Amino acid sequence: MNIFFIGVVVSILVYIVVGIWAGRSVKDVNDYYVSGRNAPTILIAGTLFASMLSVNGFMGDQGWCYSGNITTLVLLNSMCAMGYIAGPLMFGRYLRRSECTTMPEYFGARYCDLKNRRVAGIITAVSLTAYLLSCITGVGILMQELTGLSYELCLFLAWFCFTAFTFYSGSKGVILTDTMMFMVFLIATIIAGPYVFKAQGGIGHLLENLMNNPNIPENLLDYHGNIPGAGATDVFGAVMYAVTMGIIWFITVSVSPWQAGRNMMAKSEHVTFRAGAIAAACTVIFLMYLNLQSVTVLNLNPGMEDPQRVLIWAAFHVMPKLVGTLMLAGIMAAGLSSASTFLSVIGFSITSDIVFVEFKSEKQQLFVSRVIMLILGAISLLLAYTGIGSVRIVTYFASTIIAASWGVSAIGSVVSKKLSATGARWSMIAGFVGFIVTKCLVGFHVGLFATVFINFLDPFFIGIYLSNVIKLR
Repeated sequence: MNIFFIGVVVSILVYIVVGIWAGRSVKDVNDYYVSGRNAPTILIAGTLFASMLSVNGFMGDQGWCYSGNITTLVLLNSMCAMGYIAGPLMFGRYLRRSECTTMPEYFGARYCDLKNRRVAGIITAVSLTAYLLSCITGVGILMQELTGLSYELCLFLAWFCFTAFTFYSGSKGVILTDTMMFMVFLIATIIAGPYVFKAQGGIGHLLENLMNNPNIPENLLDYHGNIPGAGATDVFGAVMYAVTMGIIWFITVSVSPWQAGRNMMAKSEHVTFRAGAIAAACTVIFLMYLNLQSVTVLNLNPGMEDPQRVLIWAAFHVMPKLVGTLMLAGIMAAGLSSASTFLSVIGFSITSDIVFVEFKSEKQQLFVSRVIMLILGAISLLLAYTGIGSVRIVTYFASTIIAASWGVSAIGSVVSKKLSATGARWSMIAGFVGFIVTKCLVGFHVGLFATVFINFLDPFFIGIYLSNVIKLR
């Protein structure tokens, strides 16, 4: 046992205590699902950014930067940030006015069709189960680094930690712990930066040292980044990958249940606008600062076998122990905050939107929601044991499901007077199936799909095209 492990354990215990305390104020379904609809700006902004950043932001994306794609990620994040401005203006405020408790319920109420609600609920469950998988994997890797225990045991501990302060308190606990975690990883990253930069000669010499470093990845300093790292074969393909993922994240933070759904908890519409602006600023400025720290490690330890552990290595070997402990607690916080958000949204959707049950009381509904959370969390834990993909790959896959499925129907629900209930439902189904099928074909390198399905024929765009075509019929 070391100071790093003790520090992270203490922070987790604090989150659990806060979650239990928040759970004591949960009186009804409204409190459990949407935190009483009275959350102020700081809580909405905190939960927005914390649930978006996730463990992928500190591990998957940072490993990608370290591997040569910092410029690609900067472009992607800039497009993502616009979603925090456009989302509340174009969609979020109307979602809040609906006074629904879940995003799928909104689709059902907007189109006056329970089938739409069920379809949206199923898509939510599939997408967020994949997201939850990436969080468990990332937090498990960090725990393994801290404790030296087996990876399998660390996955279980990761699952237990976020489940402990989520299933009891619901949204009231999630937005409080999310905001606490947001503060932890924000402060940790700000403090850690100067130590990382100083270790390689100071921030003023970073660019010069990278240019003279023969071990940096190819195209690290080019505007298009590392071409193979973007899954492309030429410059156009690399840039289009960044644009594609930027569009995906723009749509995701605008209409997804764990991002736009936060608008339903806000005290007022002005809160949603202010919180979105704060989240947008953090996405551009904070993440750029974090990305530079990962690239700096190239001058200290090039050629890491597992790039997604770059900041964990820096915390152990570059920062003072207290600062390193704070950084590791921040990474853990990012993973736990997102996991708690995803777990709660999954439980809400399955209980309220997929299986329509006449509960005898709200107390019974709360009990069932908590049981569902445990079951879905256990399924994600079992999937994590299979090691089906890296943190970044699984995260990007999950975000794309929502963007391809919901983008057209969500925006259409507030700007179109002609979009029918049937059109909206089949639009969601077409986007979902179109993306999943083509993504699988590309992943298995099936014939034509192994070569031409890139850029504007990316599986995401196939889903969007089909979603639009079906909507118009």
